[in-house]
Amino acid sequence: MENIKKNKIGLRIKFLWLLTFLPVIAFAADPPGIPDGWSDGFVYDNGARIHYYHAVPAPGKPVIVMVHGVTDNGLCWTTLTWKLQGAYDIYMLDARGHGLSDPFTSSDDGETLIKDVVGFVKTMNFEKPILIGHSMGAATVMRVGAEYPDLAKAVIMLDPGLPRKNAGDRPPVPNTRPSAPPRTQQNQSSVPDRLSYNMFGDPETLVKQNNYTFKDLVEKGTRDNPKWGIVDVKYWALSKKQYHGSYTQEQSQAMRGTMSTGEALAKITVPSLVLKADASPEVRKANEETVKDLPRVKLVHMDGAAHNLHHDQLENTVKEINEFLSKL
Repeated sequence: MENIKKNKIGLRIKFLWLLTFLPVIAFAADPPGIPDGWSDGFVYDNGARIHYYHAVPAPGKPVIVMVHGVTDNGLCWTTLTWKLQGAYDIYMLDARGHGLSDPFTSSDDGETLIKDVVGFVKTMNFEKPILIGHSMGAATVMRVGAEYPDLAKAVIMLDPGLPRKNAGDRPPVPNTRPSAPPRTQQNQSSVPDRLSYNMFGDPETLVKQNNYTFKDLVEKGTRDNPKWGIVDVKYWALSKKQYHGSYTQEQSQAMRGTMSTGEALAKITVPSLVLKADASPEVRKANEETVKDLPRVKLVHMDGAAHNLHHDQLENTVKEINEFLSKL
């Protein structure tokens, strides 16, 4: 009888232990939430609800507004923000059509995303914020700086497209960047190669991508981006499940039009920093040629970094941003 009681007690302990750890097992593959101390909210401007994340509040510190690239969301800035939030009050937008912000409409055009950022700054009553953007977001803040010269204190652009001087006089310069290492027997992934991801596509394609499992997206992100930390990979995966993009050719022009920067970089009247991905000597020379007559623009090529340079080279990105901001 005593042995039976002991066995029952042992089984009960094991059952309670399983109840304790089952949630961890069940939810280990779930998307991450908002980092500790952060909050989020919405503003209504330019005819849409724009969602944003707010890092640990830093009252009285300079405001930074961050604008991400195509298919990302505001949380894709997390690791960079962690490095900066002690000295700045940081807000990270979900661009229209991304994250938790409203979708594009048929009336949106190449000015819409620019006006969204301007409207957000004005709605929040920010006084001369610092604007930081990546990729499409870099094009967005570049155009904001050019078209609204009194809005920002400084503009920081991570790997924007840059115009080429005398582009009609010579063939385009190939934009070569470091690629992920070739897959070997040791780093083969169980995620099938058909788990591709497109910025543009018909509604069925975009929704299919939203239905990829978080686990598979994390595995893909880890495989394709070996320099990234797991936090960057997880928020990247979350953003891909949230991306609702543009469902028609007309709507896609809102994003494509945003990236038509023309002479915007030359028209920015405040201090500006351009961080470019690693590239061939020919591409670097072309980039340097573009900015050589722009005294307000500082250009830095990030050795060893691909397009998402703040993930590939986080510490160097932070170093360059802090050095630039210290001189304002």
